[in-house]
Amino acid sequence: MASVIIFHLFLLTVGGLAFPIEEDGPTVHTQYGDVRGMYVEDLEGVIFFGLPFGEPPVGEFRWKPPRQYSRSWAPKVRDGTVPGPGCYQSRCGPNDDDSTFECPRDRKVSEDCLYLNIFAPRTILNSTAAKLPILFWIHGGENEQGSGSAYLYDGRFLANKTNTIVVTTNYRLAAFGYLVAGQGEDAATGNYGLLDQAAALRWVKENIGSFGGDKNRVTVFGQSTGSDATSTLLINPKFADLFQQAIMLSVPLTIPHKSRWEALRLGDHLADELGCPNGDMKCLRSKNSSALQAGLDSMGTFFSNPYRPLEVSVKWGPIVDGDIVPGPTVDSFAKGHFQSKPFIIGTTTEEAVLYIYSLYNKPVASKVTLYAIYAAFVHLKAAEVAKEYPTETNTSDYRPLLSKGVTDWVFTCPTRNVIRSAVRKGNTNVWLYVFDHVWSFPHLWDYQKNCNGHVCHAEDLPFVFQTTRLPVTNMTMTAEEQKMADAIAYYYGNFAHTGDPNQPSRDAAETTGMTMSWTATTWPRYNQEGNFACLNISTPHTSLIHDYQKDKCDFWDRMDVYNL
Repeated sequence: MASVIIFHLFLLTVGGLAFPIEEDGPTVHTQYGDVRGMYVEDLEGVIFFGLPFGEPPVGEFRWKPPRQYSRSWAPKVRDGTVPGPGCYQSRCGPNDDDSTFECPRDRKVSEDCLYLNIFAPRTILNSTAAKLPILFWIHGGENEQGSGSAYLYDGRFLANKTNTIVVTTNYRLAAFGYLVAGQGEDAATGNYGLLDQAAALRWVKENIGSFGGDKNRVTVFGQSTGSDATSTLLINPKFADLFQQAIMLSVPLTIPHKSRWEALRLGDHLADELGCPNGDMKCLRSKNSSALQAGLDSMGTFFSNPYRPLEVSVKWGPIVDGDIVPGPTVDSFAKGHFQSKPFIIGTTTEEAVLYIYSLYNKPVASKVTLYAIYAAFVHLKAAEVAKEYPTETNTSDYRPLLSKGVTDWVFTCPTRNVIRSAVRKGNTNVWLYVFDHVWSFPHLWDYQKNCNGHVCHAEDLPFVFQTTRLPVTNMTMTAEEQKMADAIAYYYGNFAHTGDPNQPSRDAAETTGMTMSWTATTWPRYNQEGNFACLNISTPHTSLIHDYQKDKCDFWDRMDVYNL
């Protein structure tokens, strides 16, 4: 009886209250030894949680590049049914609310967090099966929150629908991953989170074959700061051998990456909060994880550069160092400094509503206040922005207008700028989309009720992963939403298999992993011969629009304030 109770508790915690899990899991032999995962019966899937790709970045190795995992765990069989700890972060404790399902699923966090997870169809266990392509996920969360083991990013449904192997990963967050401080050999130089992602990709290249994956067909995809990381990997040739193509969801391309000077000021501010002399690495390393996190939580709003206030919206993140991050992303694409690989890129229609209403929790009722906001962010070009986004005569709140302008400036138009730069520089295997559907789920926006009825930032994620099907989320898609989610899986699956979202692999039925009762809209490449097609992902069906937001994006291109 005790073993039965324990097994049912296992279903509740590890399985995510989702589907029956077979007690005898699959065992895969790796270069480190055998690892036992779990079968998910109803999906005919397999999952391997908590695989280490890096040695623990703790003690003297805090604020050092990741060291590739190289130890054997044989003759023991590693337990791949339990996720590794998430990277250290706040607001993910046992008693914290996780209404968006982005915390580590077991609510455990640690500096020892360099673990990844594998979700795959059961066919990978067939030795004669063809090697499957990889969808490698980098989560968002402002580089301060999130986990590869979060319920929101559970890859079992996407893997099954696309007949791919989905890999989700952790990476160091906030100051643990991006601190710049000190001088000399012991200095913290930042960009460790990016290097963690590259180390996880390198692990995939060296080990995914043991799990039935094709190391030469890796698609990196991410959302928000995860897609910012993806775009950053694209502009550095050092990472060229780690992946073949990319999908970028909602890249906040206008939010600037810090210079070394700006990052040092942020690091000094953290040192002040911790009671350490500026740049004193011995003092900073002496602080334990919880003390360092407490210092981070007490920093409040801090402007590293008062002339670039937008950077405060992503406090921690990549630093332009000329090495790991060669330059600003939009500028790098404009100059042709990027890997010419196939990519899909796009946004939601109302990205900035979430941020504007979080920043201004009371109505912006005065034109004077509105113009002051413009001046703070775009300086001498504020008058032109005010003219481009005229105010209504009878309104008591200018936040909707601000949301439209910021969506265009930070997301929609730099995305168009980047894809057009890619095409001008000869990369024609690129596709643009916009997600335009208000989800039907009640309560999911309870923490930001102003997003109810709007297509806010991250509104597409439950459909990309189809994790509404996990009972723990207490959400159900409508029939039209399920069809839209399957369309996304169809395009992403095709792209992973063939490099073209329209082109299934040779066995279409096998590679989609779904029964299609609908005809897919052909999604043309985005090219400079006037065919500026954009796939409008919505219900009741996807459709094509052309030159999406042309006038507004022509305006922002002229303003040249994407990296202000």
